[in-house]
Amino acid sequence: MIFFQFTSKNFASLRLRVLALNYFRKILLLKKSALSVVLFCVSAVICLAQTPVEASKPVQSQPTNSLEISENEWKILTDALGTEDWEKAAFFASLLLSRTKADNEKKQLARLRYFYLYALAGKILETSDAKQTIKKEATRKELEKAVETFIGKEFLLPPRQFLSDCEQRVNYICPVKDNEKALRVTATNKDATAILSFDYVLFDTKVDLNELTAKQAFLGGTLKKVEFNDDISKPWVMRLIFEKGFARVVIGH
Repeated sequence: MIFFQFTSKNFASLRLRVLALNYFRKILLLKKSALSVVLFCVSAVICLAQTPVEASKPVQSQPTNSLEISENEWKILTDALGTEDWEKAAFFASLLLSRTKADNEKKQLARLRYFYLYALAGKILETSDAKQTIKKEATRKELEKAVETFIGKEFLLPPRQFLSDCEQRVNYICPVKDNEKALRVTATNKDATAILSFDYVLFDTKVDLNELTAKQAFLGGTLKKVEFNDDISKPWVMRLIFEKGFARVVIGH
């Protein structure tokens, strides 16, 4: 009986110890778990703080195409035409045309189209005289390609003086025989040794020649048709035919 009581007491004491040990073990595990969570959170915050984040790049505004060609650029082109540097003039006119998408009050785009064709015609004559056959053919193809894109587009020719009688005269605005609704220009090189273009401007109504007499004027219109010269024995390059023609007298001249 005494042994039984001793054993029960010892067993109860042992059981209490085991329960206490398990209790402290659970507490320890909870503390470790909590510490792990805290360490993980701290680590995550540190990682996030150290992770490089690419800064958003500022949106750059696209440059808008200016509708007006600067005076300096225009002078470069007209100087090249004046000195008959056909290659430079054709290149620069092409460059300006590629970036000029709409016309302005000065009609620079309409004028550029004429200058470009005129410069290419000069280049064809120049390469022909120099017997540069390959270069001449390449320029001819460039001219034909440009003409295809210009059909139906507005042109403005350089200002020229009107003459009622253009017998053996070139680079003047002249009446067309037997056609009261048309004017013409024979546009040549500086020395008048070759014709770059025969320009014909067709009007919707009869032209009042009195308004143009002894005056300089701009002729313009929509390009209707282009004819090329295939006979190299004749010193001319093209014939430009415009419709919906108009004339603007140079003010103050």
